[in-house]
Amino acid sequence: MNIKLTILSSCSLVVAGSASAHHSFAPYDIRNPVDISGVAVDFVYRRPHPMLTFLDEDNVEWEIEVPIRFWERAELPQDAIQPGDEIVVRGFPARTGVAKMALAAFEKEGTFYSVHERVGQRTANEAADAIEAGEPLESVLERFADEE
Repeated sequence: MNIKLTILSSCSLVVAGSASAHHSFAPYDIRNPVDISGVAVDFVYRRPHPMLTFLDEDNVEWEIEVPIRFWERAELPQDAIQPGDEIVVRGFPARTGVAKMALAAFEKEGTFYSVHERVGQRTANEAADAIEAGEPLESVLERFADEE
């Protein structure tokens, strides 16, 4: 009996740990990705979300969240983006208008790297539908931002 309880507890911890590392893409405009040219300032590869700090051509500093599971599925090395790299990022911009986005892809030295170009997450799509139907942004983000 104790071995079954130990196995069940271990499995529960694994599931709970991976579930807490995910969140909704609702804060991002998943239906209107944008391309921005500029220079990588910093790229920190860490769990649960690597972060790219990026300076665009207008000297606006962007905080770009990188979906780690899609980065790993694309088999990109952890050092694929280095400070000083001139790149074009494609991403889903923050709905609030701040200089934040979720990375979808990037181009470096003429090579295009797809990371996560289509968001199939239920809450993100429901949020997009609600906003397109005219629901206020604040209400939508309150309902969906912390789900998944």
